[in-house]
Amino acid sequence: MSTEENKSYLDLDNKKIGQKIYIQRKIKGLKAFDVAERLGIKEAAYTKYERGETKITIEFVRKVSEILDIDPLLLLSSSDINYFDNIHNSPIMSTFHTYQSTNERQNEAILLLIENVVRMNKSIMLLLDKELQKQNK
Repeated sequence: MSTEENKSYLDLDNKKIGQKIYIQRKIKGLKAFDVAERLGIKEAAYTKYERGETKITIEFVRKVSEILDIDPLLLLSSSDINYFDNIHNSPIMSTFHTYQSTNERQNEAILLLIENVVRMNKSIMLLLDKELQKQNK
């Protein structure tokens, strides 16, 4: 493989990865400022990564995945279908499987809904664990 072929093979799709980072950040309930601060960069520089305007490196993906506590392969996978199928096939999101919007406020509302459902599920799991512990005594 020539150097030029190898270079194109290693190029990452900045827009797709940036979008995945954005979604995962919103799901985790973090602000762009929070992630930027942990990366040691300004918020404006960080949001350029999310928008795909700055070249994303493997090292950047590694650092962001640690901050977001996710598998870096989730961000690097090239198949949008598999990535979004995981969200769309969830019982909660099944009603939104055909949802498409260019309205940023609607997108924010959907992401907040997902975040609240995740929090609620965690609370339910804690309650169930406590109940199970009571029953085992």
